Amino acid sequence: MRRILFLAIILPCLASCSGLGGTGPAVPVAVERQDWARHFADAGVTGTMVLFKDGSGTAQVHDAGRAARGYLPASTFKIPNTMIILETGAANGPDEVFPWNGTKYEVAAWNKDLSFREAFAVSCVPVYQELARRVGQQRMEHWVKAARYGNENIGGGIDLFWLQGDLRISALEQVEFLQRLKHDRLPFSKKNMAIVKDFMVVEQGEGWTLRAKTGWAARSANIGWWVGWLERGNEVWYFALNIDIANPGQLPARQGVVKAVLRGEGLLP
Repeated sequence: MRRILFLAIILPCLASCSGLGGTGPAVPVAVERQDWARHFADAGVTGTMVLFKDGSGTAQVHDAGRAARGYLPASTFKIPNTMIILETGAANGPDEVFPWNGTKYEVAAWNKDLSFREAFAVSCVPVYQELARRVGQQRMEHWVKAARYGNENIGGGIDLFWLQGDLRISALEQVEFLQRLKHDRLPFSKKNMAIVKDFMVVEQGEGWTLRAKTGWAARSANIGWWVGWLERGNEVWYFALNIDIANPGQLPARQGVVKAVLRGEGLLP
């Protein structure tokens, strides 16, 4: 059974951005998908997922209460951070190579020279921390606020605020931010928005493209994320999932649950 929930505060843009193709009500409607609980149970995890079709004015949600709760974005912040880095000139472009600093990290893919594109793909925290320091506190705060990202609070250290600091974003806010990125409605150049959208491509098939970014707030909250969107023909489906991560073995459930939902809805082969 589906419960209809009116979220007067949580999703102010999804239905009101009629310029993005939707003519939904000013107060969006969220359909509670209790049947999605089986996908979380099958993966042995607890969490929330939001799925929103561009222009529909209606979001489908598993656990609407949690979907409205803010969490550390962890490496999903690499989506806006990449645009901020490019906009401020902290990196020269998508192919700039960052030399390995010689530190042996647990993630083997970090232990080598990486291009900006590769650092995004393998979610290299040290590279992005160095780039955040290049951006600096004042410019970072300006752009996070200009982009209206989450609670806009970058307290806790210029190279830590998205990992264990004060920045928080909800699954619902992630979807709203992604919609603005897809439609070039963020305060960044179209060139830089196009670069991050290109970075986000993780899978493609006949007639569909999946763009996404993982995140894992391992230093404190132990929250795992997978956020992005599926382009399928003329349709665009945005999604944001976060789950509790009790151990690293649960990390694949981030993609697994999302894909199970998308397949269940007939959106992925």
